[in-house]
Amino acid sequence: MSKPVSYKRHRFPPEIIAHAVWLYFRF
Repeated sequence: MSKPVSYKRHRFPPEIIAHAVWLYFRF
């Protein structure tokens, strides 16, 4: 598995990602 560096780059909390995906699937 890759190093957890990509996780540090993505500072977006899972809540925002889930909300964005929910809105994307809604429309």
